[in-house]
Parts: sequence; structure tokens; C-alpha cells
Amino acid sequence: MDATWMDYVRLGGPLMYAVLATWVVVLAGAIDRLLYAVGRVVRRPAARAAAIKKAGSPSGAALELQREAQRARRGLDRIDTVSQLATSVGLFGTVVGLAQGFLGRGGTADTSQSLQALGDGLSTALFTTIAGLVVFLFGQAVLVAYREWLSYIERDMLAPVRVP
Repeated sequence: MDATWMDYVRLGGPLMYAVLATWVVVLAGAIDRLLYAVGRVVRRPAARAAAIKKAGSPSGAALELQREAQRARRGLDRIDTVSQLATSVGLFGTVVGLAQGFLGRGGTADTSQSLQALGDGLSTALFTTIAGLVVFLFGQAVLVAYREWLSYIERDMLAPVRVP
């Protein structure tokens, strides 16, 4: 049997929808920063700031660089916060799943029903934890890569146009 991603969502229980919501926010933030990086190549802010400085307005060039730096960092805190929230939701799913599995089976004489309750709880625990960690790791990897790229851009490419 080939399982689809929706099968895993169902196995993870209701908290998987919260993990999916964090995934959407983190992925949207990653796409936004990718589009910013592409737009930055097209806009060429360093060349524009150098032209402003050459035209005799060093303060205008500094203001242009400051605006670009603000644009570059927009949304990074959201990606960081929501990716960390995904781990919390995933770990909450672990606790809920374990509670469902062990508390849901108590008092039943039917062994198969007891094992089914335990299996359902453990699948909730497992899949919410995995999903939360995947969202966290993806978000943090995007942040590390983006921040490294940004520091390279600012250090090596914008340094010649900085105003003392």
C-alpha cells in the first residue's frame, strides 16, 4: 500500500493540522526570501547606492543601503519563531499521542481494541514529532543559508559603497 501525505496527516491526528499550518508559514517565508534575493539581483542596490554617492549625496547612498538592509531582514524573525513553534506543536502531539495510547486502552478486556488504541496513540506521537522536526530543520536551514548569503553580499559587494 502506497501512503500519501494525507494518510500521514490522518495518522498524526488533529495536531498535524497545526504542524501543517506552521509548514505553510515557514515555506511562504522561504519563498519570500528567495524572491527577495532574485529581486535584489535585478534591482542592483549596490550599483544604485554607488551612483547616488557619485552624484554627490553620500547620505542618500547611506539611506539607500539602510533601506535595502531593512528589506533584506524582513520576515526572518517570523521564519525563526514559527519553525521553533513547529517543534513545540510536534512535542505536544507526542504527549497527546502517548496519553491517548496509554489512557485510551485502560479498562478494556478486549486485547485487540487495547492494542488498536495504543497503536493510534503512538502513531499520533510519532508523526507529529517527525513533522514538527522537519518543519523546524527546514526553517533553520533556510535561515542559516540566507543569513550566510546576506553577510557575503553585505561584506563583499556593498563594502565599496558604504559611507564612513
